Amino acid sequence: MTLFSRIRALIMLPLWLICLLVGPRAQSTPGVELVSQDLVVLGEAFTAGQGITTDGEYYYTSGAITAINTTALAKRTLDGMTTVKVRLNPLPDKCRERGNNHIGGISAYNGKIYASVEGGGECKACIVVFDCNTLEPTGEIYDLPNELYDDGIPWLAVDGNTGLLYASGWSHKKEIRVYDVNDGMRFVKEITVTGMEDIHRIQGGEFCNGTLYLSSDTGEERDGKWTKNILSVNVGTGETKIAFERNVGRDKVEAEGLTFLATEDGANMHVLDYDKLIGLYVHHYKVDV
Repeated sequence: MTLFSRIRALIMLPLWLICLLVGPRAQSTPGVELVSQDLVVLGEAFTAGQGITTDGEYYYTSGAITAINTTALAKRTLDGMTTVKVRLNPLPDKCRERGNNHIGGISAYNGKIYASVEGGGECKACIVVFDCNTLEPTGEIYDLPNELYDDGIPWLAVDGNTGLLYASGWSHKKEIRVYDVNDGMRFVKEITVTGMEDIHRIQGGEFCNGTLYLSSDTGEERDGKWTKNILSVNVGTGETKIAFERNVGRDKVEAEGLTFLATEDGANMHVLDYDKLIGLYVHHYKVDV
């Protein structure tokens, strides 16, 4: 073991003990089996505190600390979330110069990472594309109208079967907008949410078997258990409902991004949950999708 590894182990041990004492004890709920969890702490948590996606070979995560105008993208192994590559402040100069300072939800498609980017004055919301291999920006920047995304773009999701990208704003939205990534991000249509009054505090989205799933930082306390909702959206009809209720353990946990991939341990849904006292948990679930 190297000196660095020994120092890291000495630092991590008390953190793990703290987690056992005060960390959120996420549990399985009906229809949502918690298979395993990974804990990401210290600087590592910063690079994974917002979005998660996968190309089937790696996980990709995004992070942001807007107070110091710092963002990050990271590539991680499927087994254990070990960091393979990190790129700090990956946004193109054009974005940083105008004040874009937050990378939210991300979605992998055809060797690229599509990232929801917000913050700043003249353009509050845009989509920035990165290369999966290098985590470098490809040069593709798609600005979105401020009047439609007046509170930013916290999430997006690309349907791998169609190449269509879905996105909405942050607070109490009734519409999801659709764009074609293979045609210069051409606006295709607008989907009206039905079955629920609106969608609110969506932190991430991903497709699985043709259905759009959204990670919502909404839920409630029930019998001492704190739940966060995963919504499902039929993109053909707009019908939206609560697909899964997750028990995240306690109230100091913020639901973030999600992605889908069948892994060797039986899990197929992977959700980021940010604990404001400790770090980031990646909860791996088995669900019926």
